[in-house]
Amino acid sequence: MSETLIAWAENYFKHRDMFEKKLKEINQKNDFLVLDYKDRKDIILVNAVIEKNIFEKLKEMKNYKKKFIVCSYANTNIDFLINNWQKLLIPNLIIIFANIKTNQKVLINPFIHNKICNQDHLENAIRAVFVER
Repeated sequence: MSETLIAWAENYFKHRDMFEKKLKEINQKNDFLVLDYKDRKDIILVNAVIEKNIFEKLKEMKNYKKKFIVCSYANTNIDFLINNWQKLLIPNLIIIFANIKTNQKVLINPFIHNKICNQDHLENAIRAVFVER
C-alpha cells in the first residue's frame, strides 16, 4: 500500500465524518483499513493501481456494510473500471479515484451508476466524469 495514499484515505474519511462524529477509529488490517463506527464497520482497500487480484480482495470485504477502494486518479485505473464494470456491480461498493497532489477525487458506485446510466454510452459517461477541469 502506498503510505501517502493511505494517509490521504484516513484524512478523507475523518473529514467525511466531521459532522456525524460516529467514527471511533481507523485500524490497518493486512491490506485494508477498517473504519470502526459506533453503528457499523466499513472497510477500505487502498491500492494505487487496481488489478485483477482486486476480486480476491473484494471477497475478503464481503462482511462489511460499505466497501471502498481508494486508488490513484490514473488512466489505467479508469480503464480497469470500464473493462471490469460487470464484475464491479457490487452493492455498497464505492471506488474513490484520488489525486493526492490536487486533492481531487471522483467517487463511483458501479451498482448504482449502472442503474441510471444508459449501457450504450457507459464508457463515454465514465470518461466524461474524469475529464480534467
